[in-house]
Order: sequence, then structure tokens, then C-alpha cells
Amino acid sequence: MAIWFKTHLRRIVVRTATIRRLTQLILVEAGQPAADLSLSLVGKTRMRTLNRQYRGRDYPTDVLAFPMEQIGSPATVFLGDVVICVPVAIGQAARFENTADQELLRLLIHGTLHLLGYDHEESTREAMRMQRKERRIVKALAPVPRLIL
Repeated sequence: MAIWFKTHLRRIVVRTATIRRLTQLILVEAGQPAADLSLSLVGKTRMRTLNRQYRGRDYPTDVLAFPMEQIGSPATVFLGDVVICVPVAIGQAARFENTADQELLRLLIHGTLHLLGYDHEESTREAMRMQRKERRIVKALAPVPRLIL
């Protein structure tokens, strides 16, 4: 399993090794221990550009997932890309009664599940299924380590 990790943040420092390790554990908990993915942490300007370009929404969102379409079934599967806007995550943490670290983990799980085919926008039933899976993974990874310095 490989995690390609890139941070585009200038004012926020994150614990890269810890985030990479948690991403690997999320894949294990989601039943995809051999899968690979790309993770980018970005600011509001870059996220707004991506959200406008790919979803037609002109504002920075918290997380975007870009699933990779698979051809064949290789032994190692590249799932796609997860992009998290850390300033938005920090700003919305209190709304979800989370710390900034908990919110970053929640978004990492959420984006990864999107790569695995979960889609809360599809139906209420699918949203509930995704929420249950998110809660199970959060519980398995507790306590949340310090991610943002």
C-alpha cells in the first residue's frame, strides 16, 4: 500500500507521518489494505478552484474525492485522490463538535470512503450506510492523535 501525500499549506503545519499512517489504517479498516491513494492538503484558494472546475461550485469545500476508474483488476489498486481543505476543516470543526484533529480525520475517512464507492448524495439509505462506516472507522482509530501543530 502506498500513500502519495502532498501538502500545499503555508501557514498550517501538519504531522505528515501521522497522517500517512492514519490513512493506511483507514484503508485497512475499510477492507482495502493493499490499495493506494493520493492525499493532498490544500488551502481555500486551491480548493475553491478545484470545486469550481470539477463540481461547478464557486466556494471552497471541505473535501473532494476523485475516484480512479479501474481497468482490469491489478493486485494493487490505485483508488484515486483525496483533497482536503485544512482551513475549512478547522473552521467547521466546532459545528460537528470536533477538535480540528478529529475533523481532519473525519474528512480523511469521508474522502477515502468516496473513493471506495460510498456516496451519501445518492440516497438517504446510502448516506446512513456511509455514516455507519465512518463511525466504525473513527471508533477503531480512537483516540485521535495530534495532526495539526
